[in-house]
Amino acid sequence: MSDLKSFSQINHTDTAKRKLKNIAKNNNLPLEFVATLYNFKWDLDPVWKSESYGWVSCEQYTKVQFSQAKEVICNYLGIDVDFTLSKKQVAKMLVKLYYNIDEKTLLNRFLIGTQNKNNAYMSEYATYHYLKNLTENKLLSSDSEELYDTTDIFHYLFLKIFRGGSIQRHELFYAFTDLFFKLPFVKKEQNCNFKHHIELIKTIEKNKPNNLSDLIKLCKGFIKGDKYFKQMVLESLSYSGALKVNDINVSNIFIPDFKDELVSHFYSNEWSYPLRMWNENE
Repeated sequence: MSDLKSFSQINHTDTAKRKLKNIAKNNNLPLEFVATLYNFKWDLDPVWKSESYGWVSCEQYTKVQFSQAKEVICNYLGIDVDFTLSKKQVAKMLVKLYYNIDEKTLLNRFLIGTQNKNNAYMSEYATYHYLKNLTENKLLSSDSEELYDTTDIFHYLFLKIFRGGSIQRHELFYAFTDLFFKLPFVKKEQNCNFKHHIELIKTIEKNKPNNLSDLIKLCKGFIKGDKYFKQMVLESLSYSGALKVNDINVSNIFIPDFKDELVSHFYSNEWSYPLRMWNENE
């Protein structure tokens, strides 16, 4: 405990504050909302060069401090701080919600996200297409937890903004949190007239890259952000079927059923299915 920073020292440097402002801006979210999530989950204060402290330990804050933070989050979301749902309720609500989602709105947000490095918009588009062909039974088998509360919402909203759900997307409550709780975006959305994702796909089809590294390189000029963000964009396009991988027809499968299907090329397995199968084109 003595080696841990106190809670008041977390994300206290100018570097961390600048990064939080950029994250809030990129995701069209209020700074207080983003800073609250990060202060309890991830410390951006620099340790060495580009490295940060990383995960925040629960030993660094009190129950009272965490409770106050949950109130901030719940106020923005318009939900009760004592919110709870069973796994069965979550699955039932998610199925009902899913089939009432407007795909055009999601695509518009996706296009905004690819230009603004917006993990939240990217995640919503990816999760929607990742869950294609969902049923209550399939969702119920995807998670072992039986009850979810505001602490889970707190955790998964952070992961949505932090890395767009790239690792947790197959978890039931991540998918529910991603699509059900509408974040308080502060900028008015515009209809995007640009279709750079179509041009990107045409470029990929023309060049036929042999591996995932070359696939990332082709994103230059089309997608902003680092290689991890570009990877998330490409994975999202593979979920929707816009970017075709081998003879896999994503419209006929439930993608989470294949999340453990691996390929022989070890590093390709850091990508999600079906895009990790790209090297099988060789």
